[in-house]
Amino acid sequence: MDDAAYMRRALELARRAEGSVSPRPPVGALVVAGDEVAGEGFTKPVPGPHAEAEALEAAGSRARGATLYVTLEPCTRSSVSVSCADRILDSGLRRVVAATRDPNPDVNGRGFRAIRRAGIDVRTGVLRAPARALIEPFAKWITSARPFVTLKLAMSLDGKVAAPDGSSRWITGELARAEVHDLRRRVDAIVVGAGTVEADDPLLTFRLSGIEGTQPLRVVIDSSGRTRPGARIFDDSAPTLVLGAFDIPGHVTEAWTRHRAAVAALPRADGGVDLAAALGELGRRGVCHVLVEAGPTLAGSFADAGLVDRYIFYIAPKLIGGDAPGVFATGVKTLADAWELDVTNTRRVGADIRVDARPR
Repeated sequence: MDDAAYMRRALELARRAEGSVSPRPPVGALVVAGDEVAGEGFTKPVPGPHAEAEALEAAGSRARGATLYVTLEPCTRSSVSVSCADRILDSGLRRVVAATRDPNPDVNGRGFRAIRRAGIDVRTGVLRAPARALIEPFAKWITSARPFVTLKLAMSLDGKVAAPDGSSRWITGELARAEVHDLRRRVDAIVVGAGTVEADDPLLTFRLSGIEGTQPLRVVIDSSGRTRPGARIFDDSAPTLVLGAFDIPGHVTEAWTRHRAAVAALPRADGGVDLAAALGELGRRGVCHVLVEAGPTLAGSFADAGLVDRYIFYIAPKLIGGDAPGVFATGVKTLADAWELDVTNTRRVGADIRVDARPR
């Protein structure tokens, strides 16, 4: 029995849940009886089943004496159903293979101990690294009450995000843009500033041929009340939340509400909305992973505040030059204060280059 091969399948299943099940983590599971897969499952949104429950339900009586492969430690309690650990104890499984512990302090290690006490063989750590990467946003949220922040930036080779006349479509190529739509599919919320809404009137949904799923929450950070109620982000294709400064006039926020948006009033910091407070508000709403697709002002504010967990740069082989806007409207005053990054991956995406990096 190849534990790694079956765990790879469990990870494939878990990825189907990305972006649609928060605040639950995306988890995949399968039951293997002999050399055959008897049942598969992945996390469903509340109040749907956890991955283990779905796989065991599909396997039925074939689970007795079988092996369960699961990407995350089984839970020991559930607010909507019987815990996964209890389901495993009732199923007659002989063996459980799990990729990684649950970072939730209420679970961490307890699920494994409960299963082992019942005499079930437990193996952990199989493909731990990709499993932990998959639940990194959940781990950030469950331990800090704030979402994981990915900042995506598209630019020319000389660091420009638009031409001097403001035109920015399209700096990057079709394949890079398709990847961004897939990124949107895998997150819980997309965050932009009021300036981006004013300049580009984006829809902020993922649009991938043949793929359906839960659209991410669209979030606008607006410190001045300039977001037009007629903008496309107020349509009914996805939910919208406006995080506005607390002193925005009531008639403005009421107009947003009339156009089907939720609104939260937040304190100010450095002349704009307090971004730490904004992330706290999103965390309270169960948002585990946000994709910031901001213009130079908001992107610089997130970076300068140290609130970015991962950067994704799409760099097009184009030169714009002149006084065109750059990636960040604000920055450091001296080289010694530069924001240092560790590059974790680089690859070609069509004619463009994608660079993934983390704050050092």
